[in-house]
Amino acid sequence: MSDERRLIFYIDAYSPETIPMAKLAEYMADFAALLGKDNAVHFAGLEKGSTKIAVRIEHEDLPKVTARLSDVRRGNPTKEMAKVFDQIDDRLANDNAVGRIYIDGPDEAVALLAFPGRTRQKPQSYGPFNQEGHLDGILISVGGKDESISLRLQNGDTTYTNCDTTRHIARELGKHLFEPLRIHGTGRWTREANGKWTLLRFRVHRFDVLKTDSLSDTVHALRSITGSQWKDIADPLAELENLRRDDEGELH
Repeated sequence: MSDERRLIFYIDAYSPETIPMAKLAEYMADFAALLGKDNAVHFAGLEKGSTKIAVRIEHEDLPKVTARLSDVRRGNPTKEMAKVFDQIDDRLANDNAVGRIYIDGPDEAVALLAFPGRTRQKPQSYGPFNQEGHLDGILISVGGKDESISLRLQNGDTTYTNCDTTRHIARELGKHLFEPLRIHGTGRWTREANGKWTLLRFRVHRFDVLKTDSLSDTVHALRSITGSQWKDIADPLAELENLRRDDEGELH
């Protein structure tokens, strides 16, 4: 035991009596992943007061463990270590907590790594911005009684609902219900704190009807071009598939 040192993961939320067991298990798993050296790290219990997860580090492996934590502190972690650090910090922020890891020395604690948790600078949202652009999708509805007519466009799992246009354009759009379209106009967007862009409104100025040609129609069009070599290819569909493969044979 004299050749082992104790590391403490301090969390200023909960206590050994109040922290949910599942949450404690998550923190312990992340702590273990951060320290590495599975065979040299041993759980030493929970201490009284705020949540303090104590582990014993075998003497010969302590420099290796502290070096890993120093890499994180200096901003030079491996990708795996950075991921674990961010995961712990996210847990702490969600629990309205901060944390730190230190060596429990005989005279004083030696700080190794701090987690800002709830005190970290929160990312900001930006906008809204106006941006000229276009949206693609299947027109699934057009309607309204006011001068501004609303419409909805579906593109896979995404449905654009905050779109509107004039009665004149809506009248023309109505002729292409359930057809693929590209609507052009001015979008009003915000960039959320998580980096996601949210469409607040899209004012449609014009639209294009997108072609729905089948692959065989496309091949027929390619073969009809003067000077095209596609007409000499026996199996053009197989050739198109080959063109989509990379050097390792993967299809893209």
